Amino acid sequence: MGGTNHGDILPGGKCAWHRFDPSKSEHFSQKLLYRMVNDRNPALPIMENKYLARDLVQRLGGCALPEIYHWSTDSKVRIDWENLPKRCVIKTNHWSGDTLFIMDNADKPLNGITRKLKLRSRGENGYLVIRNGKDQHGKPWPKWRIQWALSRNLKKEFPVPLEWGAYNIKPRGVMIEELLVDETDSLPSDWKFHCFSGKVGIIQLDTGRMSQHSQAIYDCDGNKIEQTNAHKVDLGEPQNLATILKPEILKSMISICENLSKEIDYTRVDLFLCGQEIYFGEYTNYHQSASPQSIEWDTLAGRLWAQQITDGVEQ
Repeated sequence: MGGTNHGDILPGGKCAWHRFDPSKSEHFSQKLLYRMVNDRNPALPIMENKYLARDLVQRLGGCALPEIYHWSTDSKVRIDWENLPKRCVIKTNHWSGDTLFIMDNADKPLNGITRKLKLRSRGENGYLVIRNGKDQHGKPWPKWRIQWALSRNLKKEFPVPLEWGAYNIKPRGVMIEELLVDETDSLPSDWKFHCFSGKVGIIQLDTGRMSQHSQAIYDCDGNKIEQTNAHKVDLGEPQNLATILKPEILKSMISICENLSKEIDYTRVDLFLCGQEIYFGEYTNYHQSASPQSIEWDTLAGRLWAQQITDGVEQ
């Protein structure tokens, strides 16, 4: 979904919507774009850093963290494969999506992973599920190639300089962490909480990321917010989260996110639910690189952001 053409793309921008549109200045996507241009809060590179963000979560407390098996800032990546569990996640701390390897070498494969010989389309996420040396698309990934790809990724600048916090992550490194699975032995759903000055405003649920990706958004009571021009397709997510989530769990997740976001005006806190345990995933301060969302999403989130500032909540 692109934006209206109003002027040139902003310095450091890479997408068609990286330009101001005065007619939509109250929209969430425009407020986020304004922040990308102007906000140099030193907390942003720390929150965007997938490794250092763990220290922030530990300081604020209240949430479990996946176990870390490896962390290194060496530019030439060397992995001690013999001492890794059969399932784990390998990624760099400064990138999102590409060069993220999910190692799936347990006796039984993960459920919910579609494996077939096909080219990966540009619209698909860059997560690669490696089993017996091949990804879900059938491409071979011997250990040396994984290390080479990670080493190459460490040398690359983050692709959107306008996302200042992500662009300025230092040092860059490779982290290997615990692979979280749900009670069905599948990758857990993505729970994303959009927080405004420490208050959850919108709950985003993404399911089937590795098969049929579905997305829906909800208010804090778990009621679905219908979208007329949704950014992602909704393949039938429930009308109310109470049908899939115990009220006390939702309350706990909201409480965790409000605690983890209380020191900044806007952030997205991503959580995973595995059984009854709630795990921190990551912070995202530049949701979809400020791409316009549905009109309902953009107007509601824009209003929530402005309301928190108007109410005098400390940013």
